[in-house]
Amino acid sequence: MHLPLVRLFARVAMLVSGLGLACPSQAQSDCNRACMKATVDSYLAAVVAHDPAKAALATIYRHTENDVVQPLGEGMWKTATGLGAMQRQYFDEVTRNAVFYGTIKEGSELAITAVRLHIENRKITEAEWFVGRKGDAGVDGIAGKTLWDADYLTTGNPPPVRTVPAAERSTREELVYITNSYWDYIVDRNPAIVAAHPGCFREENGKKTVGTALPPDRKNDGGLNGMSDCRSGSSTFNVQNVTARRWHVVDVEQQVVVASALFIRENGHAKRRNHFCDVFYIDHGKLRGLYTGMYYVPPTRAVPNWPPYAGNFPLAENIGPTK
Repeated sequence: MHLPLVRLFARVAMLVSGLGLACPSQAQSDCNRACMKATVDSYLAAVVAHDPAKAALATIYRHTENDVVQPLGEGMWKTATGLGAMQRQYFDEVTRNAVFYGTIKEGSELAITAVRLHIENRKITEAEWFVGRKGDAGVDGIAGKTLWDADYLTTGNPPPVRTVPAAERSTREELVYITNSYWDYIVDRNPAIVAAHPGCFREENGKKTVGTALPPDRKNDGGLNGMSDCRSGSSTFNVQNVTARRWHVVDVEQQVVVASALFIRENGHAKRRNHFCDVFYIDHGKLRGLYTGMYYVPPTRAVPNWPPYAGNFPLAENIGPTK
């Protein structure tokens, strides 16, 4: 084979691997689903026990909460007092990520959390927490105005626990495409773009954000039988771009994708940026609905603070001091 072709194939292989869409020979993990579940369970038990020594942490363990790096033993290691009634886990042996999505007790209060754990050699190297609390700032920056409903998330429409029959499963590549089409729809404000079932649901920090009557001027804004669905609302989001897109878990067995991204608002708009972790449920090749763990980003915070967007990505010009 000619040398240029060898280099070309090597470059293609690197790109495929970087997208987490590895070939079967590359998809082998040192920690299978059962191992990942045991690792997540022991990690969460250690967190609520306030004892990092009880978790399988690597020496390079890095921990962020809403994009802020926390010293070992700080943050949720101090505030979490137990697990809530709603707990789900998702696994990906290719990316070696596991995600917990659910409720965590902080004394008498609940937090809605999504936490990504990266596992190497059966040790946790990364913990990326999205934490939503009832008293958090909303899109306008006012405390207590965030979207949040732990009760609905727990009993109204909780995420299903399932194993989808092999014959009904989409491939990894198809699952990533379906979820990306949802974010593309938000940017282009065209409901026809997203590969979704009519009537698809959306919950943001447990808050149901669909199922309301569409006004007369938005009858073509997705929806089903005149009611809004997950394809509705992009015309009012004031989003210029959905950026920092990262796919953490493609759980083919459950037909669930967990991915995060950042809302960049229209130039000059006062709404806060929104950094979120979406848990997408896919049925028969189309999006059935999504659950989101999210928070509204303070204007001076650099997010997402994880590769390949480590550090200050992105901040507006003349944003002022970050401390």
